[in-house]
Amino acid sequence: MIHNTYSWNLGRFIRVLCLFFGLVISLNAADKAKILSVVPFGTTSLKIVFKSPIRETDFKVVKIGDSKEYLEFDGVLIPFAKKNFVFPKNLSILIGQNTPQKVRIVISANKSTTYQLRFVDKNLYISFIDDIPLLQEKTSKKTQKNANSKPAQIKSKASNAYRIVIDPGHGGKDCGAIGINKVCEKVIVLAVAKMLEAELKKRGYIVYMTRNNDVYIDLKKRTEMANAKNAHLFVSIHANSVGKGGNHKAEGVETYFLSTARSERAKDVAEQENKGDVETMNHFSKLSFLNTLNSHRLIASNKLAIDIQFNILRELRKQYEGVVDGGVREGPFWVLAGALMPSVLIEIGYNSHEIEAKRINNKEYQKSLAIGIANGIDGFVVKNLR
Repeated sequence: MIHNTYSWNLGRFIRVLCLFFGLVISLNAADKAKILSVVPFGTTSLKIVFKSPIRETDFKVVKIGDSKEYLEFDGVLIPFAKKNFVFPKNLSILIGQNTPQKVRIVISANKSTTYQLRFVDKNLYISFIDDIPLLQEKTSKKTQKNANSKPAQIKSKASNAYRIVIDPGHGGKDCGAIGINKVCEKVIVLAVAKMLEAELKKRGYIVYMTRNNDVYIDLKKRTEMANAKNAHLFVSIHANSVGKGGNHKAEGVETYFLSTARSERAKDVAEQENKGDVETMNHFSKLSFLNTLNSHRLIASNKLAIDIQFNILRELRKQYEGVVDGGVREGPFWVLAGALMPSVLIEIGYNSHEIEAKRINNKEYQKSLAIGIANGIDGFVVKNLR
């Protein structure tokens, strides 16, 4: 009896010991790649936030169909319930606990869509990229004739050419701020954006415009285009203004990067620019908006804003007196919230100010603005992307 009892106790001890070590292994795996949150944003992207920094080498990629693959890594999904995210065009991402120690992310695309992974510190971004442009642009017969040669040209320059998306604010039914001279903001910023486009192309950049004419595009589609083009930088151009009861002496060039506003001035400017698309603002709840931010992108966007602001002022002050430095600021601009790359919003001047309203409508002044912005982009690329 004593021998049998001893054997039973020993067997139970071994089973408990195995269970304990199994639990320790699982906990270690959870610590190594514990998922804190999963946040979809836009209609093409998903952000997975881990407890610790992650690398591409931590993930195993397995193809299971023509347009279906899964990523597997050591970790624990807490809670264990599967998470399924369905996007337009039958695109989906399923996250589940495949074994006690491994998490599997199943990505389902389609024939016309691929996906892209970006590992940024503790964040994994999964973005679907459509082979068909999100925004239809009018092209000349010459452009259409040479369309087939463009991919080869871009591919050959892939190691030293950078993709920039320029976003002229507002457009179509959305006039933006109406100046004291009765000119809509949308007209002014489109003119500056086209000059910037030409300037950047001269310098060897690959440039895309969210709009080339007076059309309305909602805020989500602007950054969705930038993500689909796998852009290195996103630059949104606007002109500032104050309301009827505001200070019409307010002036200056300001460059913003995405963040929660830290000043009343930033909140006021953001509120003015965010009016363009109420639906988009509802789409980004306060929690979702905050979760789309990450320190890596904020730091890079801050650096880009600093370079652009400095170079705009330097260029304008060569020919114009009294150009006011409005500074680099933080603001909750919805048009920047979905961008996966460094992104800024530039307020080129106040359309409500007597002198600045005239200047930002002037072609020579607009040209100087474009050169200053391009110089700022050059500076950022040299220091941060090469």
